Amino acid sequence: MEALRAKLLDEVQEARMNISGLPSFKGEKGYRDSTVNFMKLYYNVLNEDYSKIVNMEEIAEQSYDAMEAYMMAQEMVSKKLDEGNDKMRLATEAFAAKNNITLTKDNTELGEKMKQVHEVNTYHSVLYLIFFKPYKQEGYLMEAVSKNNITGIEQNKNSLLRYAQEGLEKLKDIKAFQGDNSLQSACKAVMNFYVKEVEKMSTISDFYLIKERFETIKKEFEKKSSPSQAEVDAYNKSVKDINAASNAFNNTSQSLNNERNDVLKEWNRTVAAFFDEHTPSYN
Repeated sequence: MEALRAKLLDEVQEARMNISGLPSFKGEKGYRDSTVNFMKLYYNVLNEDYSKIVNMEEIAEQSYDAMEAYMMAQEMVSKKLDEGNDKMRLATEAFAAKNNITLTKDNTELGEKMKQVHEVNTYHSVLYLIFFKPYKQEGYLMEAVSKNNITGIEQNKNSLLRYAQEGLEKLKDIKAFQGDNSLQSACKAVMNFYVKEVEKMSTISDFYLIKERFETIKKEFEKKSSPSQAEVDAYNKSVKDINAASNAFNNTSQSLNNERNDVLKEWNRTVAAFFDEHTPSYN
């Protein structure tokens, strides 16, 4: 990737120098200079902005704030290039009109397709940030579960519920993209899963509480050489409780794992299909 960028930088710089060395056309230097300025902008984006984005990409997955900053940086670069393309288009049209040149359809078509790519990426970015915030939070929840951290489970599930509900509210204000609401629907399905997961998380918490209580009872019971019948009954009851809680834990965990896999698989499939459908090709 870096080798490709370096090669592209060299090519852009070479093109810029070649264009800047061209003579004026009938005493008019505006179009030449506009092209040189655009090539300079393109070079700076590749050399500076792109490098920053690559560095940000390495840590983007670590937190929501990092991902948001990464996507904002991408948006700023896209906006900068769009503004440069608009200036270049106006300069081209002005030059063509002044010199009785008829622009081909390809000139305007390319600009429209670049605009469409930007719109597609912007729409996806908005929805991806809605998706990513609870997605990342669920990771913290799963980490707490793996560590049997009851306090962590309670704290993280409350945050997950809040983020998922916030996501559902934000989705209400997002319209379909050119009549296509598939990405919005897939994101909504993920949010609804997280709400459902939080509701079922009490089974997970209960298991660890019952397990903790059972281990205490078991430890005390094994100290007794001649336990009373009441103590035997209490121990047997704790065994039944832990077995029931364990079964509920396993069933709930398996159910959530299956549903999580399905809903995330559908989200990824929908994202890929969305880009395939709406990203224009240029021949």
